[in-house]
Amino acid sequence: MSQTVIDNNDPPLKLGVFIDGCENWDGGCDLDYIRTEITAVDFYRDNQRADVFLLINRNRSGGGGRQYQLIFIGQRNIHAGRTDTLYVNNRQLDTDFEVREKLTRYIKLGLAPYVAKTKVGEEIEIDMKMDSAILEDSVEVTVDPWNYWVFNIGSDANIEIEELSSDVNIGGDININRITEKWKISLSGRVDERLRRTIQKVPRVDDNGDPVLDEDGNQIIDEVANNFDVSEFGFNHQLVRSLSQQWSYGYDIAGRQNTRLNYKFQTSIRPAVEYNFFPEAVQNTRFLRMNYGVELRNNSYVEETISGFLNETRVLHSLRTSLGLNRRWGTLEVGYRLRNYLDDFSSWSTGLNIRADVRVTGNFSFFVRAEGNYVQDQIYLAAGDFTEQDILSGRVTLPSAYIIDTRFGFNYRFGSNLNNFINRRFFGRANFVGTD
Repeated sequence: MSQTVIDNNDPPLKLGVFIDGCENWDGGCDLDYIRTEITAVDFYRDNQRADVFLLINRNRSGGGGRQYQLIFIGQRNIHAGRTDTLYVNNRQLDTDFEVREKLTRYIKLGLAPYVAKTKVGEEIEIDMKMDSAILEDSVEVTVDPWNYWVFNIGSDANIEIEELSSDVNIGGDININRITEKWKISLSGRVDERLRRTIQKVPRVDDNGDPVLDEDGNQIIDEVANNFDVSEFGFNHQLVRSLSQQWSYGYDIAGRQNTRLNYKFQTSIRPAVEYNFFPEAVQNTRFLRMNYGVELRNNSYVEETISGFLNETRVLHSLRTSLGLNRRWGTLEVGYRLRNYLDDFSSWSTGLNIRADVRVTGNFSFFVRAEGNYVQDQIYLAAGDFTEQDILSGRVTLPSAYIIDTRFGFNYRFGSNLNNFINRRFFGRANFVGTD
């Protein structure tokens, strides 16, 4: 172990730490839990920015338990050249909760000599949990060139194949957010390109209009291919304020164009409150949330609706619940929604969705989702007669008692490298996309 002489008169404010290895294992190595329990350091997503690189290796012990090897590698500033190693042994019968608690305690012990050479080290206790006032002061002083703003860009695809038609939906989106312990700010936009191909079976006739028969005396049926291209776009803004560990409130503002659903343009605002059944400390591994909101919508339609409107403003309310699990490979979330229009309780819908996000690296991930809705509130349906081409192209939506949607895609993030805050409020809104 090498020693480095430091200037005791001007130590750094906080220690920068990068952790590598947790993403490859089970729930015993839980990054969300570690970040929640250790608030005396700044966790970075970029290993080059960190003062200490923590490499975590795992092996099976002789008794069938788990052994973690913690290698603390000093790589910047006063810590460059210093290396420490700790071993954490767990029994075969230890639960993931017991394993992660012990592992986190040893990480605290290993970081203690490094934290002791920072200004924050003068204020913390041995468990590395700071007083909330000190934490807030430290967060304000910590220099982050991105000011906690994070940018995500992504793309996804949806493929549906039937006997006489096929749909290929290609989408792109951008999301900008800033998350701290008390606030969530989000801005997002999305563009979709829908490529549809249909096959029409047309009986063959000659110039006189008489059927053309094959050698068996049956009329020949020709297959005619039609290709269509439909574009859609939308945007969303969300603001959320935390009131306590379990209560929060906020709003969503959205706008979109979707000619397939007869929307020339739709704008909406939905204030809501949310209750988290599990306390914040437990939500790292599981959460159960209930979100209630009232939504004001203004709809401008392409075609007059079945109710005779080209423009209308409606009010509806909705209840959304979400159950989620966080594991080493990513997250799994199941959501349920029930809603209806306040001026017409016969216009209602309900649905269930499942989504899984799988982390590949710290910045790259992919997802799959499936959703089903039972709908009795298709107020946007256009009135009048439509040609066969309109229906086959998907330019109009026909009445349906249910809607099923599947989607898969990837996401790449860049921006702020600070990774300190855990704030999952309003993540469990069960935001359905397969219907209006």
